[in-house]
Amino acid sequence: MRRRLRRAIASLLLLAFLALGPSASLAAPRVQFQDLGAVVAFPERIVFTLVATAEQPIERVELRYRPVDGAVTFVARPPVEPGTTITLRYARDMRVNYLPPFIDVAYRWRLVLADGRVVESPEQRLAYRDTRYRWVERSRGPVQLFSAVADPDYVETALTVSERAISLFSQRFGLALSGPVRIVLYPSPEALRTALPLQSEEWIGGVAIPQYRLVLGGVVPGVGAAEELARLLSHEVVHLIVAQATENPFGTPPSWLDEGLATRYQEVAEPWLDAALERARRSGTLPSLRALSASFGTDPEAALLGYAASRSVVDYLLTTYGEEGIARLLAAYRDGISDDEALTRSLGIDVDRLDRAWRAWLAQRASRTRSAEPRAASPLLPVSAAGIVLR
Repeated sequence: MRRRLRRAIASLLLLAFLALGPSASLAAPRVQFQDLGAVVAFPERIVFTLVATAEQPIERVELRYRPVDGAVTFVARPPVEPGTTITLRYARDMRVNYLPPFIDVAYRWRLVLADGRVVESPEQRLAYRDTRYRWVERSRGPVQLFSAVADPDYVETALTVSERAISLFSQRFGLALSGPVRIVLYPSPEALRTALPLQSEEWIGGVAIPQYRLVLGGVVPGVGAAEELARLLSHEVVHLIVAQATENPFGTPPSWLDEGLATRYQEVAEPWLDAALERARRSGTLPSLRALSASFGTDPEAALLGYAASRSVVDYLLTTYGEEGIARLLAAYRDGISDDEALTRSLGIDVDRLDRAWRAWLAQRASRTRSAEPRAASPLLPVSAAGIVLR
């Protein structure tokens, strides 16, 4: 009996030891981190530095970094010469590994020691800013503004327009933004495009990046700046609100709804959109709603027509179903369902029926009005500053 009891106790002790694992017998490796620096040279690179000392050779190192508000962690494995002390300077090419400016980045180093154990550095934070400009920083309500233009009227207009657009659109559709909106303004569309991914379209003048609640825009100061700020910023913040209102893990609402709402509710109207739409209607080249579900493409004329058609579809929905119908449609997308399912659930139609009804509505409206022959669209695409949505 005693022998069986001793064996049982010995078995329990062995199981307890095994449950503790290797760490019960191996002390945590001692590693000292003397340097965990990072310096931004926007838009080309972030230079990370590491100086670490360990009791045994460090065989490999791994840099892990992520946008603080993002869901993706990026990994880099720079080569090192194994040793008990590592001194490393690693330049991460941010043209290839693009991140937008004015986000916060968290990073840490992982060290693999000779015996296979892994040690992580404390997490560090980096303010990833465009280092080429001196920025005016202002905050009001839900808006954090960074402007490369120091003119007080310019800055005040940008703040006022952004705050007003957030408030009005949110109230109309019973929506609310969680967290502040960060607005970054460059002194021209050309300056903005140097902060965007390589090969971005030349007609882009504004970008909304919903996952970071971020808007990047380029507006030249001086005559006409107030109107352009009002148009661009009231457009882009709607993208942020729509994205948050429809957020789900499976997909995003179609471009015709997203861009249509942003263009419909921007503060400054664009009459040339009507001309582009009517030309396409008369020539039978109106794009289908299914074609407008994705990006409008890189061709300026195609993009112009995409904005025009999208705004027109939203006008039809508002005329037929009101803002309550739009609110129901946005709510339906939160469940990650298809366009047909969202429209059927909220409005009792599918994409093809909406397409036919919208075209019939356009034809009836054209027959009731006699408008002047539309002028040719500007080759500079004035609507371009409405920009794109990066997700």
